[in-house]
Amino acid sequence: MLKRIFFGICLQALAVSVAAAELLSNSEVNSQWRSKVIAVKDGGSAPGVMTLLRAFHQALPTWVVGEVLKQYDHPAKGTTRDGSMLLFEDHDEDDFRILIDPKNGYADYSSLTDVDQMECCVWRRTNGHRIFAVSLYEQHDPVQHLLCWYDYDPQTQTMKAERSPIDEYRKPYEHMDISWTLPMKGTDFVISEYYYLSDADFKQVYRWDGMEHRHAKTQITDFRYQCFGEGDWMQASEQGFTRYALVDIDQSGNPSLCLGKDDDRNWLIVDEFKGKMQTVTVNDEATMFESMYHVVPEAGKPWTEKDIVVYTSDFEHVHYYVVMQGGNIGYIVTSEPDLGEEGQVAERTPHKNGYGAKDESIDIIHAEHGADVFIKPQWKPFEFIEEEP
Repeated sequence: MLKRIFFGICLQALAVSVAAAELLSNSEVNSQWRSKVIAVKDGGSAPGVMTLLRAFHQALPTWVVGEVLKQYDHPAKGTTRDGSMLLFEDHDEDDFRILIDPKNGYADYSSLTDVDQMECCVWRRTNGHRIFAVSLYEQHDPVQHLLCWYDYDPQTQTMKAERSPIDEYRKPYEHMDISWTLPMKGTDFVISEYYYLSDADFKQVYRWDGMEHRHAKTQITDFRYQCFGEGDWMQASEQGFTRYALVDIDQSGNPSLCLGKDDDRNWLIVDEFKGKMQTVTVNDEATMFESMYHVVPEAGKPWTEKDIVVYTSDFEHVHYYVVMQGGNIGYIVTSEPDLGEEGQVAERTPHKNGYGAKDESIDIIHAEHGADVFIKPQWKPFEFIEEEP
């Protein structure tokens, strides 16, 4: 009897080890999913999201999808139900949730601690087919974020790989990260762009037309910015901006954000400076962009050809010098007028805000101008959205 028990335990352990060995990493899934035609058992004309997910898992098994299917088949203690929706949350050591919503064609595994994440959803095509998408995420170095995109054919009850919005998408600049979200409700597909800009996140929204997703609009998370060093704080959404562009002032590959109004006379360029959004230059009723130029270095001074000064002035005769270094704001100089008895500008007192050597504020104001720098924004429409909680 003991031999039987021991033999049974060994078989179970062997089965578990074999199953674990068959699980694929995201990089392995990425190398295989486009070439696999996946048969969907009992798919029929309108398979649900979990039927398609199970077929995907049988062809390309992963740990995280297996956890979602296990929860669907045998809900854990503490699972809440709302109609057909199942929600299990563990806020203890692992801090994760599994959400399964068959009615809306969506399921996910999200966690604050585990390296694996997933979500999946279904779109119904007007020709009777389905689009089934699975997003897999592994927190490694580098991060493994993968989107598998299939067309389900009810005639053959199979899923075949198809190009997704991610395959068509092109990064506007190399030095940026992206992520994407599948809709828990609705049909929009959203690509999020993350620049080094501290508060300005971009979302590219793709709208479902019944057969595929087409780019519909760009959204920018609303943010506050400070005017020239220690000036007033402004809310970007309150300024009436409707267009945006990314402008690479010094050709470093790190663009600054340019916001414009409906006319070509009112615009703003902002960038990150010491962890906050700062004005690089502005052109409006009260403040005028004057020029951008390289600085000709004096003997022994640490200037390079990539250091660019962005020069702005306002109606009170205050001059602002923003020094761009390697695509970022290096430091800011404010030159305020000292008025004589008759109100004329007698001399100027520079005030340096930020980084740079002690005497660089004076150097900037009196430095010789080198070649001018010109930018031509490629405007695109956008709308502001509030930051997600």
